[in-house]
Amino acid sequence: MGGTRPPGRYVAFTMLAFEETEDPAIRVREMGGRLLVAGGAVRDFAVRDVHGRARPFPEGGDLDLVVFGLDTGGILEAFGGCGRARLVWRREGGRESSRTALVTLRLGGSRLEAMTPRAARPASAGRGEGTPGGLEAVPWSPGNLARDAELRDFTVNALYYDPLEGVVLDPLGGMDDIRSGLVRPCSPESLEDDPVRMLRAMALISRRPFAASGELLSRVRASADLLGRSAPGRFWPEWRNAAEGPRPHVGLRFLEESGLLARFPDLDALRGLDQYPTFHPEGSVWNHTVLVVQAMACLPLPDDSDRATLVMTALLHDVGKTQAARDAAARPDGGRVMYPDHAARGAPVAGAFMRSMEAPERTVRAVSKLTARHMDSAFKTLSPGKLRWIARQLAPEADLRDFWAVCAADWNGRSPWPEGYPWSLDEFLEPVGGEPGPPGDLVTGGELMASFGIPEGPEVGRLLKLVRREHDEGRLDTREGALGFLEGVLRRGASGVPGLEGASGGADGLTV
Repeated sequence: MGGTRPPGRYVAFTMLAFEETEDPAIRVREMGGRLLVAGGAVRDFAVRDVHGRARPFPEGGDLDLVVFGLDTGGILEAFGGCGRARLVWRREGGRESSRTALVTLRLGGSRLEAMTPRAARPASAGRGEGTPGGLEAVPWSPGNLARDAELRDFTVNALYYDPLEGVVLDPLGGMDDIRSGLVRPCSPESLEDDPVRMLRAMALISRRPFAASGELLSRVRASADLLGRSAPGRFWPEWRNAAEGPRPHVGLRFLEESGLLARFPDLDALRGLDQYPTFHPEGSVWNHTVLVVQAMACLPLPDDSDRATLVMTALLHDVGKTQAARDAAARPDGGRVMYPDHAARGAPVAGAFMRSMEAPERTVRAVSKLTARHMDSAFKTLSPGKLRWIARQLAPEADLRDFWAVCAADWNGRSPWPEGYPWSLDEFLEPVGGEPGPPGDLVTGGELMASFGIPEGPEVGRLLKLVRREHDEGRLDTREGALGFLEGVLRRGASGVPGLEGASGGADGLTV
């Protein structure tokens, strides 16, 4: 196929984007094979080219490679001449899928992952002494390229770049789908082969300027029940990718339109919950949720914000309304549909949802805490003491910047709604001097025991709570002041101050 470029089938690209693949490609060619860059990296370059958004390829990314004409041992040998290469195994599909052999190599800022074409059969033996067995060679031919493409997920991902010829090979018309902005499965069996690809479609639509084709929607509707055979731990990477995209709300509408939302009952139940129209003119809790997710994606967040955590909180912040409705605490009252305590009720549900797909525990705790606290600033201005108390409840997994984002997205996630959230992040943090985390303790338990001869026990904790309350309210700001305050408390015999349990805070939450 050389350097020929029949119209509509090949697109010329600059080699600089994939320059780190050139030396391995030369070594593969010298051994009688052909190396191609495949998958998302080629897709993203094609998207930039089609939409006129050319920019340097991001450094430090992973590049997926497919090698024709060499078996796994041959790829390992070829790559070994470029650096430290090693063979690893992973499963491509669900629990019953066979393992796939990969050869990995890090060159410059990229990590290369090379494999034989997907139709390759297991090799009968390893290549050379001490080399693990892998997969047999598949000779280069247009037909074998098309077969490899058909075993991938979506046509926009079934593009191949030859770094030595400088051309993109497009056996399934992926470039046409990029131009039309459609996600189409590579074959009728694509979703059945690996049902998690249905969630991957949601992530792709959330991250790129694509929409689901009619064929994709039809096949997801027919295959949605198959998602249950996949390991739930594989769901989180797709949800995370969707949440980190610029348009996660579009991915959620894909879940709804395709019927895949029914596979997530905690979310699907939100579709049938009405809300008080004065505060929620957009209608159901689900409609509000999608708008909150959209609002979160549009917020000007700090660069170090964990967008996945914040978008997942936006997605799950109102799941407690379902529980409130079930136990009859939610009641129509002259048109006011009330959901008392839905924030606190929703926190464990949100945590269980995140744990069900094996999200990182720190992310689980952050989502749960933010869900529990998301009503604390509703229709009220919080005092510095209350803000610092909230910061203590969120730490260490989240802080007041995250709290502001959730509150702002919740407020803005209504349509039509006359005005946006009333405070910018800087204005929101101004009462606490711009500090998003909890203030450090003025005294420690050890200092308290040493200074006053108090034995270790619950009394120490109660006194520390009292100091924190005074600190949060701005009445104490130094270690010396805190020790003097405690001395006075102990002199009066008031260590068990009435109402001290209230020093743990608590915010009045509206129930709309």
